[in-house]
Amino acid sequence: MTLTKKLTKIGNSWGVILPAEILKVVGMSDDSEVEISVKENHIVLTPSNLKDHKVMKAFLSVIRDYDETLKKLAK
Repeated sequence: MTLTKKLTKIGNSWGVILPAEILKVVGMSDDSEVEISVKENHIVLTPSNLKDHKVMKAFLSVIRDYDETLKKLAK
């Protein structure tokens, strides 16, 4: 499926409105998160795994909150 869309000015940035049909094809909905990358001069949007994102966020929170304790345990 290929569509042509115009860029839309959003504040100091630019955006593209993604049709619901496209989101449905890749299993996304209105609250989905995407990873944005550039590969070989193409912009690539990839559905992110929200579960992994939440786990990583929790992990980083533990590291931040218990930084000194973890340093002592590492000795």
